[in-house]
Amino acid sequence: MSIADKRRWVMPAVMGAALFLSVAYSFYFQIPSLVDARGYDRIAWNLVQGNGYREDASLSYDADIAILRVGPGYQFFLAALYAVFGHHLAAVWVANAILLALTAGIVYLLARRIFRSSPHRFAIGVVAALFIAFSPDLITIAGMVMTETLGVFLVALSALCFFWYLDLRDENTRWLVSRGALVLAAAVFAYAVMVRTPAALLFLPFLYVWFRRRRFADMAVFVAVAVLIFTPWIARNYAIYHAFIPTNLAFGYDLLAGNHIGATGEFEPFKLNEKLVTDYGRIEGNTVALREAFAFIAAHPIEFLKLTANRISIYFSIARPTGFWFHLQGWERALTLALSAFYSAILFFFGFLGIYKMFRLDPENRARAGFLAALFLMMPLSIIFIIVETRYRFLSYPFLAVFAGFAIASGFRRSEWRGVIAIAVLLISNSFVDALRNLDRVYERLAGLFL
Repeated sequence: MSIADKRRWVMPAVMGAALFLSVAYSFYFQIPSLVDARGYDRIAWNLVQGNGYREDASLSYDADIAILRVGPGYQFFLAALYAVFGHHLAAVWVANAILLALTAGIVYLLARRIFRSSPHRFAIGVVAALFIAFSPDLITIAGMVMTETLGVFLVALSALCFFWYLDLRDENTRWLVSRGALVLAAAVFAYAVMVRTPAALLFLPFLYVWFRRRRFADMAVFVAVAVLIFTPWIARNYAIYHAFIPTNLAFGYDLLAGNHIGATGEFEPFKLNEKLVTDYGRIEGNTVALREAFAFIAAHPIEFLKLTANRISIYFSIARPTGFWFHLQGWERALTLALSAFYSAILFFFGFLGIYKMFRLDPENRARAGFLAALFLMMPLSIIFIIVETRYRFLSYPFLAVFAGFAIASGFRRSEWRGVIAIAVLLISNSFVDALRNLDRVYERLAGLFL
């Protein structure tokens, strides 16, 4: 068997392994839907039963809290699954496993497209795919009815579709084909935003490319397609709530939850939000929450900057592994925490090393990799001013995986050791400071492992 024949089987094997591990994990733990997951599940099943986009079918739209949930893209995805396969979590587990496997394949294709002139592009793609396929974080979240699995898939696909469109345009491919790729990129992007709102910031690097290349007609087509996709949902919300709601009403409440006296920058229940909903209702309460948050920022700019610095620290801290899930106890929780911490450490280290090494590339590949780095930057930028939780950084994994694949597959040079040491010191120092800043919480979590 030739090398080419052997390579042909590598990615199907990687994707197959991701599918198997995810399905095995999901069916082993059979995680019930609680808190957010239960909300998504109920909204989806109400859609199937014809009760509309509501979490509690017995309540009016004004009294129901569905519009406060992240969405609505994920809920419609679940509704489609339930309409075909019935109200069974097994259908969600299998669908999530397929999405995880496909995300690994997308990241492989994305890496090859970014580093297309590199002699190591096959290895770069495979290593990048391995970071997704065997991610303990992504395998764990795929066993739950949560938005992240679909969100990560769509963010990675948005980047791949946009690069595909750019390449077709640069190669002067037939007008219909290149514009078809543009329409597809816009549709995937719009749906990604409907699933995970932070994906909206991907538009900023897209915008930069259009302005730099003076492709304003392409920009207009992209925006038109995205607006067309959002229009039915916006019209529905205006008819019910008499307000402009492009996705959901989570932003105001989340911004206030992360920016007030006594805030930590992390996701924590905030009683004032509950009071605002009770006193003003969902729509007006969101407006008041926004006003209160901006008032806090204006009155306490230094405190806001400190909170933002804390959120940045949390986002990139390897002392913030996932694993404190309700379905994990004892050695299972300890093992998950260890694997997640190790995974985040190598992903961040090699991912940032890949970005550092990017500046040594030839101009063409450096420009493409730089654009990918800009897409990555949008993911933390979209939440560091609001609230941060460990799972919120999952959207950045596809981009970091590509750079980690590049760092590993392209090898090391003696001249790069300064960068290696600097990145390691920064990551370790940040995680150490994060742990010191939250010693009580660290102690509480560690003690909980043995209860």
